[in-house]
Amino acid sequence: MLLEVRDLRVDYGATRALDGVSFSLGEGRSAGIAGESACGKSTLGLALMRALRGGRASGEVLLRGEPVLSMPARRFDKEYRWKKISMVFQGAGSSLDPVFTVEAQLLQLLDEHGFEGNRRDAAAEALARVGLGEQAASRHPHELSGGMRQRAALAMAVMMEPDLVIADEPTTALDVLSQARAVSLVRRLQESGTSFLTITHDLGVLAEVSDEVGVMYAGQMVEFGPAGRIYSSPRHPYTRALLASVPTMDGPRPGHIPGMPPDPGCAPPGCRFAPRCPEAFEKCSQDPPAFGDGGSSCRCWLSRVAADHGEARVDDAQDL
Repeated sequence: MLLEVRDLRVDYGATRALDGVSFSLGEGRSAGIAGESACGKSTLGLALMRALRGGRASGEVLLRGEPVLSMPARRFDKEYRWKKISMVFQGAGSSLDPVFTVEAQLLQLLDEHGFEGNRRDAAAEALARVGLGEQAASRHPHELSGGMRQRAALAMAVMMEPDLVIADEPTTALDVLSQARAVSLVRRLQESGTSFLTITHDLGVLAEVSDEVGVMYAGQMVEFGPAGRIYSSPRHPYTRALLASVPTMDGPRPGHIPGMPPDPGCAPPGCRFAPRCPEAFEKCSQDPPAFGDGGSSCRCWLSRVAADHGEARVDDAQDL
């Protein structure tokens, strides 16, 4: 198994931003993480990269069996960061230093991690992999388009050939054509053996680049499974509501999820989606469902009924 995340929690003081997130990702596979804004998607990526600012992560993260969170920071920085796990941070323009050219930033990264070999050739090869040439290498970030800056950030992430690349909102703020190019680029890199964890609110992007899809809500993973199954027969009411809210060219008007997500500092005692869920019943507001009840990898009482009886019915759930 390439990546195993077990009961991951992130606390910012008294506020718990991630609460018991668990999932796994196999070798050569790619996963997507979806959910509304402030559900914990980016915090998850930063925790895996050990790049939290002011937050404290606990639980277990294993990369090829090695404990990422508990290993000494010096070892992680020297042996893992950028070499075995890397990240394309949200907002590629702000993650690149405006003072230096793209090539200079690539060379600096190679220097900092003790790269042995011709650094300029390695930088040129990384840029070529993402469709950028010498002209882009000699420019500063502000001289590039949004799509080109995104590709430059991706070149940095894949340059040292890590096992896993975390891409946080890789298509946000890009025009439609640049989005399509970014998706095509990620798919080509996946075909070369790089595994991706793609974080986005865009369910269309995840459908294109993910083998598995995880759905997060209020700091928890509420559903995780094969992408085909998630899109064809979602089990969690929140997943169904998200999919119903995606506009289509010729289908019915997209649905709307009523209400607002709970404040991270005062989550409801039962299911966190219960106050907004049209299928909620009494137990949902009292007892928090465990992730994976009934073997479904779904944090929902109705999903447990479906697993036990073949079809989820509120009448059946009342007996739990």
